[in-house]
Amino acid sequence: MRRTVLPYLLCLLCLDALADARAVRQLYGLDSHSRLLCASAMLYFDPRERAPDPRILTAVFHHLNSLEADVQQLGQPAELARPLTAMHQLFDQLDGLPRSERERYPQLISLLLEQRRQLGDAASRELARIGPAQPLGEQSRDLAGLLLDYQLRHYPLPQKQAWLLPAERLQALDADIERRFDLLHTQHGAALGRIRSSYRFVHRQLQQGIGRGEGGGGAEFYLSRAVLDLDELALAAEQGQP
Repeated sequence: MRRTVLPYLLCLLCLDALADARAVRQLYGLDSHSRLLCASAMLYFDPRERAPDPRILTAVFHHLNSLEADVQQLGQPAELARPLTAMHQLFDQLDGLPRSERERYPQLISLLLEQRRQLGDAASRELARIGPAQPLGEQSRDLAGLLLDYQLRHYPLPQKQAWLLPAERLQALDADIERRFDLLHTQHGAALGRIRSSYRFVHRQLQQGIGRGEGGGGAEFYLSRAVLDLDELALAAEQGQP
């Protein structure tokens, strides 16, 4: 009897561990993609732009679909589903406004940012509960956070100071990202090196843009690509792929 029960119990423990690892990856993905969604939304729904690049709108759709898939796979807990539903409704309002009413964009973007914060806070609480931290997920989240802050500095949002990272936090975030790249490179080699190259390609632009309040699509493209590649690497690592 013991020989029959023990392998069964070990199998259950392995399944629980795999489920927790998947949930941790998805929670980091929620935080990352919600930040990317807001960064892309600010780039597309900019009241100063009369003809924004439609590819940016496609990116917003992609991030929204990714968020909805992750929340569904996590069992649609109310603390995640509520802010996500509100984000979807706000996006629909933004997308439905004619460009002649683009002066309303900043107000809706502000509401979108608030719901994103609630979603991110709920994901962080759940991560703290089930842990442990995943360096790939942390790196994805921090790169997305850096992009969000960068676009916020450019966007014409009244009273944006409440959303911006203080200078000392930005310096610490930059140091954390570089330290984590060093750590992850020893584990993931060439794949991580390509992601790091994307980040370094726009690093100077990020630093200069933070100082001048300039944003743009270059940083959006490269940092979004780096985050998505980190997500794919995390999924491959979870599945035991090299």
